[in-house]
Amino acid sequence: MTWFTADDGYELFFNRDERLSRRRAEPPSVKSDGEVHYLSPTDADAGGTWIAVNAYGVTVCLLNHYQFEQIATYKDWISRGEIVRYFAETEDVSDIKQRFFALNLHDFRAFRMFIVDRSGRNYLCVWDGHTPRVEQNVRTPKSSSSVDARHVKSVRRDLFNRLDLAESQNSSDYVDYHSSHLPSRSKESVCMHRDDAKTVSLSHVRVSESGIEFRYADGSPCEVALSDPIHMSFARQPNSSTDACCSDVQELLAAS
Repeated sequence: MTWFTADDGYELFFNRDERLSRRRAEPPSVKSDGEVHYLSPTDADAGGTWIAVNAYGVTVCLLNHYQFEQIATYKDWISRGEIVRYFAETEDVSDIKQRFFALNLHDFRAFRMFIVDRSGRNYLCVWDGHTPRVEQNVRTPKSSSSVDARHVKSVRRDLFNRLDLAESQNSSDYVDYHSSHLPSRSKESVCMHRDDAKTVSLSHVRVSESGIEFRYADGSPCEVALSDPIHMSFARQPNSSTDACCSDVQELLAAS
């Protein structure tokens, strides 16, 4: 996952890596949980999603935290994709910490959830299976891997730095990075390929003063081009007196 901010918003790019045994996801469409509309693809196996952008210009992304995944296999885990659907309701990111810490996190495998608002302000909510934490204004890029995670993330971060992408606001530069097979077509490359898994899609979200756009490559981005954008207009701006979030968040998620 990478992103950059601009004067009127931000752009975000997200590769999804999955096992070859999983079904093909449903492409992005407009959805609504309650009163908030959002754009997201749908996981065909679990029914949740890994990325969503809502009508307030808030994008939510989830990365599995493989190196901290809990060992217990008897537990009836709730799909982490339900967390993204829940946070896709967010109008104002100022209550992110409250909403995150209200979750019964022990019902979920480890994850990192990135949230960015229309102004470019971001949060990274981390659940390592033991202790939750929230970081603010983290830096791009973010990555995950179920194999040799520390090394793989280091290689991808080094490539990002060598390409000077932190100084770029060119969408094509970021798409090229997410389609890249450097240093080789392998577990290390940003467009990942292994015998058991590969990058199965690329999502590109653009939030600007003109509205919201979602482009989607339904396949490895080295092989499949991004689609024409799906557009969504902004909802009214949230006011500062947003209602407090429901205290029983876990019940809401379990019922969804």
